[in-house]
Amino acid sequence: MGKQGLAIMEFRVLGPVVALRAGLPVRMKSAKALELLAVLLMAPGHRASHVSVMRHLWPGEEANANRIRQCFHQLRQSLPDITQQNERGSCQIQADPLSVDYVRFHEFCRAADTAGSTSVRLKALRSALGEWRGTPLEDMPEEGFGRKRGELITELKEAMVACVIAELECGQAPAALDRASSALTRWPESETLLELKVRALRTLGRHDQIEPLLARWERQFGRPTVHLLLAGEAEEAGSAAAGNPSASTRAKPRQLPSQPVELIGRQPQIGRLTETLLGHTAGRSKVVVFTGMPGVGKTFLAVRAAARVEQSFPDGILYVDLGGFSPREPERHGPVLARLLNDLGVRPSTPTMDGMVSAYRTALADRAVLLILDNARDEEHVRLLLPGLGASAAIVTSRRHLHGLAIREGAELVDLPPLDRQEATELLRTRLGEDRMRMAIPFVDDLVEHCGGVPLALGIMAARIAQRPPAALAGVVRELRQESTRLRSLDMGSENLSVRLSLEASHRLLSAPAARLLWQMAVHPGPTVSWAALRALESDDAVGVSNAMDDLMRMSLVTEPTFERYFLHDLIRVYAGELADRQDEAERARVVERVLHFLLHNAWVCDRKLDPGRRLPIGEPRDVEVVAPTCAADAMSWFENEYSTLTAAVRLAENRGLDRYTWLLSMALVTFQWRSGRNLDALKYLTSALEAARREAGPADVAMVHRMLAGTYRGLGNLAQATQELRRAVRVSEDDGDVPGVAMGRYVLGVLLRENGAPSEALEHFTAALSAFERLGDPLGSGAALNGIGSACYDLGQYDEGVEHCLRSLTLLDTTDDVNGRAHVLFSLGRIRVALAACEAAVMDFERARDLYQSLNYGSREARTLVWLAEALCGAGRPREAEEAIERAQVLLGELGESDLDTAVEQLRCLP
Repeated sequence: MGKQGLAIMEFRVLGPVVALRAGLPVRMKSAKALELLAVLLMAPGHRASHVSVMRHLWPGEEANANRIRQCFHQLRQSLPDITQQNERGSCQIQADPLSVDYVRFHEFCRAADTAGSTSVRLKALRSALGEWRGTPLEDMPEEGFGRKRGELITELKEAMVACVIAELECGQAPAALDRASSALTRWPESETLLELKVRALRTLGRHDQIEPLLARWERQFGRPTVHLLLAGEAEEAGSAAAGNPSASTRAKPRQLPSQPVELIGRQPQIGRLTETLLGHTAGRSKVVVFTGMPGVGKTFLAVRAAARVEQSFPDGILYVDLGGFSPREPERHGPVLARLLNDLGVRPSTPTMDGMVSAYRTALADRAVLLILDNARDEEHVRLLLPGLGASAAIVTSRRHLHGLAIREGAELVDLPPLDRQEATELLRTRLGEDRMRMAIPFVDDLVEHCGGVPLALGIMAARIAQRPPAALAGVVRELRQESTRLRSLDMGSENLSVRLSLEASHRLLSAPAARLLWQMAVHPGPTVSWAALRALESDDAVGVSNAMDDLMRMSLVTEPTFERYFLHDLIRVYAGELADRQDEAERARVVERVLHFLLHNAWVCDRKLDPGRRLPIGEPRDVEVVAPTCAADAMSWFENEYSTLTAAVRLAENRGLDRYTWLLSMALVTFQWRSGRNLDALKYLTSALEAARREAGPADVAMVHRMLAGTYRGLGNLAQATQELRRAVRVSEDDGDVPGVAMGRYVLGVLLRENGAPSEALEHFTAALSAFERLGDPLGSGAALNGIGSACYDLGQYDEGVEHCLRSLTLLDTTDDVNGRAHVLFSLGRIRVALAACEAAVMDFERARDLYQSLNYGSREARTLVWLAEALCGAGRPREAEEAIERAQVLLGELGESDLDTAVEQLRCLP
């Protein structure tokens, strides 16, 4: 019965402990009997001492032969078909060794150890692992069997590792990957299994999965993994066995990403890069850093430039996207170094960070390799990867200005501006193709303007146009033209094809003060913002504003086209405007108020320098810095620099219903607009100012706006409309009892009547205005009225009276800051003296008037004065000087936009 019984019995301990008879589980008499069976099955020769039995079944208790005998009896009752023997001091059963999975497992492992080939070893190891059905000794108590269970699990792990290695060596990488992944689930902390999984992934070409795997493991267990990224000798051998070239025969790396179009423009930048990479730039290392706003084409240029100098780097080109501005974590030094060393076929003698850096720099020193280190977040992100002295070179790209690399590493910094209009058009043509470009011709100006010369935006629009039928083109362009939908039109849904997402990546890295300043700059009416205006936003934290602006400039979100004037690219401004819309309305309103307050008070200071007699109800500035122009020319220069900002500010005030700023800013601009020939602009903004003043201001102010409108129509040559506006101004002032307003209205009405050829009626108004100004004690008004009387006398041929009134006017105005008034009186006096044939005296008057107008940058008045100066010079017998005066007048007229200079000169001569 013994031999027949033995043949049908099977025993398992590598999982739940069980005895099987004819494939069916045998029910044991007691749990202790099953525990005794487990001890005997794993004991050598299935014989265990009583001491061993007690240690497993009753750990910590004194030896008790009776208890063992009783338990053995229960085992005999449960398995009567196996021979059992309980001798003095020990227990033993007779069982076929190969009927025990534990024995078979060890037999297969020994066979694997002695196998003559890898394939035989793999077969034995797979058979050994096939004996396992779960946790060994699964139902056995931990106290008695925990130690043995741990030993068995260790053996299982070792067999698993050996099997994965054998599968890799046999070229069965998919099976190795599956087994390593399964084993890591059970032993997640095992670095050995992790390394084997990395080898399997690398063998299968799944390199993109390796670094995320190692990063997760490193975060979980806090142990470095960078050395696992290095290709080892075993992997090289495995790769060669799989048919891949070995390290010694690997071709030189050429890792340039593909680019779809040819390089357009950028020739100056290419020239600088080539000179630097080849070591021809004095005082610079062979490192070039391209910086610029998101989407401006840094990567594209780096790749194209690298292709052009490829022949100078015979040992290859390596490319790494450092991911410094992606939503994910940027690349770390360790994985990047390991990847580069693998690409170079270099194995560091010490697989530590220092060892890898040393091996990397040594390898580059001995070779001529060009590195492209794309999307570096900052200097530290890229510094460790730069080549040292030798033939190798590097191109770095970053949105951030990496001044530290220029200072410490001697890098050449090259900033990339957006493409100009011609280059942008050519890029659009290249992307669209000739057929679609012909279709898009009516819209090209809009496409180029609203993409702002940014290659990413141009590429996205070209792709959208290519995807849509021709009939949809107008709608595509309409969406681009409108600020509210512009960024949506430049978004194709992925990180690399979205202007908004690209800008968001930069915005995420800003400090909180810089992020705040960015949206505040969008609220500012722009297009440029002065440093003084920025300080006015946060008047109590100038240092904080300065630091925030430095942050924005380093991130290429703001540029400084001229000293202390800052510029937001249109696309960045639209994005920042969206950020502003997300802010609290009260905070936005506060910023708008600060901006308009600053601009109004600075404009008012400059306007008073141009026309000291102006009176506006503006008051004193609150907590803002105002300019201090020393002369009218400084004031004109300030207005010229700020003009587009000021007109945008008027529109902002009008859109937000801020009537006070709408009319006062418009009024503060008028003098500059008149003197710079911007009468149409003056008419536009004064029309809005009139409505705002009617709602916000008093009658005297409304009358003043009418007077400014009258002066504007006069400048446009519409004297009838000018007279109408002026009569309205006088009527409003008279109805309000506004004596200064009536006086000023009568004076300006006199000017218009005189220019309309009614000097007698003009004289009446000038005389009435003079009487009123004298009663008011207003020297500026009195001086202007006296000059008006003198000019009217000139028209009437009353030259002596004219000279008398002009000299009285000059005496008054010499005591004031009214430079323009003095120049006007001198001009009037000169014309009267020409009529009196006192030409030398007239020349002196005109020269003084010319110099004053020149100081005011008042080109039209200077030109008119020069024409009359030429007349006086001719009368004084100085024809050569007269010709020079006419030539200078023609230059000024040309600068003012006149094309027919002779006719323009004649028109000036004929003006009243």
